[in-house]
Amino acid sequence: MEMLLPPVCTKLCHQKPLDLKDDNTEIHCPVTVNPWHMKKAFKVMNELRSQNLLCDVTIVAEDMEIAAHRVVLAACSPYFHAMFTGEMSESRAKRVRIKEVDGWTLRILIDYIYTAEIQVTEENVQVLLPAAGLLQLQDVKRTCCEFLESQLHPINCLGIRAFADMHACTDLLNKANTYAEQHFSDVVLSEEYLNLGVEQVCSLISSDKLTIASEEKVFEAVIAWVNHDKDVRQELMARLMEHVRLPLLSREYLVQRVEEEILVKNSSACKDYLIEAMKYHLLPTEQRALMKSTRTKLRTPASLPKLMMVVGGQAPKAIRSVECYDFKEERWHQVAELPSRRCRAGMVYMGGMVYAVGGFNGSLRVRTVDSYDPVKDQWTSVANMQDRRSTLGAAVLNGLLYAVGGFDGSTGLSSVEVYNLKTNEWFHVAPMNTRRSSVGVGVVGGKLYAVGGYDGASRQCLSSVECYDANTNEWTYVAEMSTRRSGAGFFNSQKLFYFSRCVPMDFFKSNCMILFFYVCFFSCLSHFSAKYSMVLFSNTPQISTGDCINVLHNWKRCCYK
Repeated sequence: MEMLLPPVCTKLCHQKPLDLKDDNTEIHCPVTVNPWHMKKAFKVMNELRSQNLLCDVTIVAEDMEIAAHRVVLAACSPYFHAMFTGEMSESRAKRVRIKEVDGWTLRILIDYIYTAEIQVTEENVQVLLPAAGLLQLQDVKRTCCEFLESQLHPINCLGIRAFADMHACTDLLNKANTYAEQHFSDVVLSEEYLNLGVEQVCSLISSDKLTIASEEKVFEAVIAWVNHDKDVRQELMARLMEHVRLPLLSREYLVQRVEEEILVKNSSACKDYLIEAMKYHLLPTEQRALMKSTRTKLRTPASLPKLMMVVGGQAPKAIRSVECYDFKEERWHQVAELPSRRCRAGMVYMGGMVYAVGGFNGSLRVRTVDSYDPVKDQWTSVANMQDRRSTLGAAVLNGLLYAVGGFDGSTGLSSVEVYNLKTNEWFHVAPMNTRRSSVGVGVVGGKLYAVGGYDGASRQCLSSVECYDANTNEWTYVAEMSTRRSGAGFFNSQKLFYFSRCVPMDFFKSNCMILFFYVCFFSCLSHFSAKYSMVLFSNTPQISTGDCINVLHNWKRCCYK
């Protein structure tokens, strides 16, 4: 029996289409975009891959076989796109072998193609980056470069620079090179520097942008590199010295150090460079500009990040708090806390790390030492000192950390300990001639100076100053300051400058002097007393007033504007 259907209404079809426009208004139909559609689609495709469904190719690397979909690989990787859409035999092959990448790395990258997720680590970055470059996964390569940039450190920046150069990572190469220039004094203490080729050393030391306190650092770096393999490298001495700007060194250093260096004495070309420097110093200042050469040109260092750390302190008890001030952003922010409470500690910046040495935990003077990694924002304990000491002086000389004097809870100390970063060990050297707590300590001209302090016996601050020579392991007195002072601060610019005197502690409870990049800053910190420690990621700052001592150990009053 045939079913009868009602006639279809066609009235609407014969009507005039709706006019969606009028004289004043134009109606736009919006395009709907579902942000989750692509993510959901790739999630389903990855599930299909994991079940080996609809897969049309197997990628093989070493013993690893990875099922995949050609269209997905081609859509995400220009390498696979060229392989599967061209006339290559792989475009039709069911199995494609890739010899340039190991199996696990290839699996990580194909997982990324399907999931957009990847974890870059210290263990895999060196294989991920070149593999990502091969497959032309630029986002992964960029992520690897950003990871390596975050890991830059004086002990690895030269290796990262070479790695970036090898794999055409231009931005990373430039940043690693800039980092090496900014941290030259620490970089030249590394094994990577000592193992560089002569061309690489010449390239580094010839840079106009080295951040150094003085040209002495460059000369000593050259000597250290040559002595690392003296039999082979001593013949390269003249080639290296061409890039050392001897005229920029002081006459005293030229006579006492450069002229006496056996590697210089054994090279006629090096002697010529020394004579050139001596002639430069004999010229009147106004005529020196006429003696133009690469060796008389002042270096123009790249600026370092302006950061300052305030570590520990009392509020009112010893605290673990650590704050960092960003001069660019003009704000304070908290960083990782100390492992234990600490105030009145010694602070130094060495080898890209901040060291908090000794101090007082609120109950006892401590011998513990903690190091802070600014890259990882992490504190790590290193070897303990042999003696407990607070209000000590700390400084770095020849790549070693010196802990000088201090107070052990019952008496002021004259003892001095030295920390070797490479062996993670402390050892004693010659003690000072005078017990000194709250002593100012620093390095000038390759020697360690202990300035003022408090001996605990006379119940007065000290005006005496001692100088330590690491070559002879001896402390000798130099000229006294014009004023007694403890808790003195100073910096190195061929001279020593000091501030602070023996004044009531209340004076310091809200005021601290901060030295940074040629500027004097005064900062009020409401929850810290004077017994915190400060360390500055800086170079060659100056202060406004104080006493200074030149290399001939003569004191005078000074005021810098």
